[in-house]
Amino acid sequence: MGISRTEDIKKMFVKEYEVLEKNQKLIKNGSQTKKELFEGLSEMVEQYNSLLTDAIKITKIGDASQRKLMKANEKIETLNEKLKESEQNVKELNTIFMHYIKATDR
Repeated sequence: MGISRTEDIKKMFVKEYEVLEKNQKLIKNGSQTKKELFEGLSEMVEQYNSLLTDAIKITKIGDASQRKLMKANEKIETLNEKLKESEQNVKELNTIFMHYIKATDR
């Protein structure tokens, strides 16, 4: 994944990164109160819950897309087999016509 793609993805999680950075600074500072720690933890838990909810939705969408692709692939394989059968039939008909033409030219 290129840098621009990574940056695009990071833009989708701006809020989450803000919460993370805020809480990282809070921990690094070392002079936080229990209330500040609890608030930071609560905020991160909410964000984590939101991310898990989104991950579940994305997984469901991915699974549905995969099923559609597999079904389309099966259909392509079936059509490809029919195409091969049709090609073989055309070859056989061509052979029959060539024999017929040779037989009627005499």
